[in-house]
Amino acid sequence: MPDQKRIRDVMSSIEEYSTLNVDAKLSDALAILKRNHEEGRVSPSKVSHKTIFITDAAGRIIGKLSLYDLLRGLVPEGAKAPEHFKAFYSMLSSRALDVSREVSETQERFRWLHSTFSELVKQEAQKGVKEIMSPVHPLLEEDDTLNKAIYVMFKENIRQPLVVRDGKIVGVVDFMGIFDELLEVVADEG
Repeated sequence: MPDQKRIRDVMSSIEEYSTLNVDAKLSDALAILKRNHEEGRVSPSKVSHKTIFITDAAGRIIGKLSLYDLLRGLVPEGAKAPEHFKAFYSMLSSRALDVSREVSETQERFRWLHSTFSELVKQEAQKGVKEIMSPVHPLLEEDDTLNKAIYVMFKENIRQPLVVRDGKIVGVVDFMGIFDELLEVVADEG
């Protein structure tokens, strides 16, 4: 039986990722992603991750901004409460539109849906990254198996678990790292 690949064989080094201080704004994160994207187009061999790790004043990673987090951050805070979603969908009937002050408040909360995307980005770009970042929890050791990585990713609903060595964050496992290995296994079997 061949040696089983380990996390260290498929992880991306933490140094490949951009970082941003927790006190930064969403606009700062977007500027980094734009620069990385443009550099990746000029030099396709350059690794350009779409996730930014957020650090505290001591430089420790405390959160991350993935593309999902960035898009979720564009939704104005007033529209995020679950009861507002229900009210928005109930107001879609013509009867509900004429009924109450609640409908007009709901319409105001969701007015952003009728603005342009450019207006929305400009409006929300001043949010702090700490408002929209996802927390991070190192869950894998570099000697763990790929099976454990898959289990952790789906059990914990984490797309990019962090990898530690001696308590220090050294890498990230993502779907593409696992996918590349999957393709290699299938090619070997074929």
